[in-house]
Amino acid sequence: MRNTVRIIGVAIMVVLFVPGARAQNAGAQNDRVIQRMFLVGDAGELRGDRHPVCDWLKQHVDWNDTSNVLVYLGDNIYPQGMPAEGSRDRDSAMKILDYQIGVVAGKKARAYFVPGNHDWKQGKPGGWQQVKNEGDYLESLQLPNVELLPKNGCPGPVEVRVGDKMVLVCMDSQWWLQQDDRPELQSDCDCKDEKTIINALRDIISSYPDKLIVLAMHHPLYTHGEHGGYYTLKEHFFPFTDLRSGLFIPLPAIGSIYPIARGVFGNVQDTRNPRYKDYRQQVEEVIKGHPNVVQAAGHDHTLQLLQHDSVYYVVSGAGSKSTRVKMGQYSLWAREGVGFAVIELRESGRSEVKFYTPDAKGLESKSRRL
Repeated sequence: MRNTVRIIGVAIMVVLFVPGARAQNAGAQNDRVIQRMFLVGDAGELRGDRHPVCDWLKQHVDWNDTSNVLVYLGDNIYPQGMPAEGSRDRDSAMKILDYQIGVVAGKKARAYFVPGNHDWKQGKPGGWQQVKNEGDYLESLQLPNVELLPKNGCPGPVEVRVGDKMVLVCMDSQWWLQQDDRPELQSDCDCKDEKTIINALRDIISSYPDKLIVLAMHHPLYTHGEHGGYYTLKEHFFPFTDLRSGLFIPLPAIGSIYPIARGVFGNVQDTRNPRYKDYRQQVEEVIKGHPNVVQAAGHDHTLQLLQHDSVYYVVSGAGSKSTRVKMGQYSLWAREGVGFAVIELRESGRSEVKFYTPDAKGLESKSRRL
């Protein structure tokens, strides 16, 4: 059946079908939503003392409804993760994380945090400890419905049954890109190297052919934002604006060296980088050809939907920041602006991917066909 795409208020929706879904009933009015997964990436920064996306989620979603689940897709604490107790920036880091936790604190619905590169101290020495600090802090709160997955800097994959027809699989993609200071063969992780990670992921994917599988990690396999090599003329003339938005120091010609280098070769956090490419190729080799898999990620501060080899790729990294993006290869939709994604699973097996901004009036906005 052909996929359909619709605008919903300030959101976009794509309709897809899991193998075995009762497609003939998909359009029926009684085809109720049985599961919602909210995907919020790069949420680790407050605007003043507020967080518009978290505030929207608190206001518009019933978090005592256990059919709702919240997944934070990494970069949960800017700029460098959770410092140790007694550190200068510890209180501000706790405040950022507490705001995100507050969406579900005292409620019945669950929230999962996936680590990102900023949670790993941007890949610097001591990053592994920062990730463990974040996990330890979450556990210290003794909230039964909040969890960091995978734990202790382990790469995963970790599977979570979300209802009867959906499976969440969490992986720590920064583990792949971390140059050193990460758990390996001597660790207590279930998977200690790339081969065992891929084999475990393959086993999980093959175990649920009739369920919707959401593979959640921080780094997208496909993106057309900054980390995908997209640069405008502004970055060529004012390259320092990528470091800080107000640094409009003109460097014509010389300034092009930076965007060209990142656009062609990339640093380790960019899709063009050889280490990143290897990560993408190994994971994609497992999930391609499985139309019941959706890969969800953040990293680029954008909202994107892409499709390649029957797999949908959701980029929802605009939880607290917004950066440039374009339509590119495999793109179905792309948008700048703060927001988040929702995957809705209906009783028939039909699944819908929606993107919202904090301007949306609610989950049940009227739709119109493109």
